[in-house]
Amino acid sequence: MKLVVTVDVEEDQWGIVPHCHATAHNVHRLPTLQELFNQFGIIPTYLLTYPVVRDRYAVGILREIFDAGECEIGTHCHPWNTPPYEEPLNKHNSMLCNLPSTLQFEKLQRLHEAIRNNFETAPVAFRSGRWGFDAEVARNIIRLGYRIDTSVTPYTSWAQASGPDFSCFSPKPYTFTQNFRTERGSNGVLAEIPATIGFLHGEFQTCTKLVERFTRAPFRRFKLGSLLSRLHLLRKVWLSPEIETPARMMQLVRQMRSQGYELLNLVFHSSVLMGGCGPFIRSQADEHAFMRKLNTFLYLARKDGIVFVPLSEAARYSFPAPVDAVAMRDSQSLVTRCLTGTA
Repeated sequence: MKLVVTVDVEEDQWGIVPHCHATAHNVHRLPTLQELFNQFGIIPTYLLTYPVVRDRYAVGILREIFDAGECEIGTHCHPWNTPPYEEPLNKHNSMLCNLPSTLQFEKLQRLHEAIRNNFETAPVAFRSGRWGFDAEVARNIIRLGYRIDTSVTPYTSWAQASGPDFSCFSPKPYTFTQNFRTERGSNGVLAEIPATIGFLHGEFQTCTKLVERFTRAPFRRFKLGSLLSRLHLLRKVWLSPEIETPARMMQLVRQMRSQGYELLNLVFHSSVLMGGCGPFIRSQADEHAFMRKLNTFLYLARKDGIVFVPLSEAARYSFPAPVDAVAMRDSQSLVTRCLTGTA
């Protein structure tokens, strides 16, 4: 079983804040995190927002790590602080997938070029801010040459936040292709490496169907879904030390192994490195607690035989040969149906 680490390296301000107020001081703490990764031989993927890329000091820190071959660099688009700034700031527009396609592409292109200019390499891995990903975003990042996306959150809906519904997706990687002429010699194939999310008990697809059933009438008024989650019978867990304990994350790992999953994607934000930058870390004590949790989980994972690999290697491992055209069409059909709510 293999594990990748993907970190959203973003501004200090949590939420939809005007771009002129964005700072990236938390990135100053990144070398401490990188030291921990180096101890385990981990090459993380740092997914960068525009405020980070425009901060010379933050770029200098990241460039030193990147030039040493200790990380991979990808893209993380927060539309509210990525130029051009044409749309009103609100919850709906904070989801990249809700913006007009042309504006999506302009923002993605500006961020893509800023990263390429600062790191002298074109990023190929992407994650949409607030998980605001859909088929149109996929088309736009393919146009820019991206080959890996990691925006899908299995068994999770962001509909209440004006975002996509990924309830029908599993944590298993897949590929899909868009039916349009791609640019820059692209073959039009995008590998999806979802964030790792699953349930502590039972087969995942069965669990998510039960959750869906219990959140509908007449069960909804009894809050059976919440009750079963508190009893750990339908407990959904993210592979993220921001919100989970090492013990629960390891329980999820073993559940996934027992169900035949071969790839794990550990996710968190760089804001956890500085207290007060987000909802998960409020103080210096919280900062230390986070690092201990991360260290403990990585130690337990390695002891359990988990192999740490870069995101690019994981994509090659998951899709070592061109995908059959029929399989790609079927996969694309699933993606389109799930993202448009017609599955």
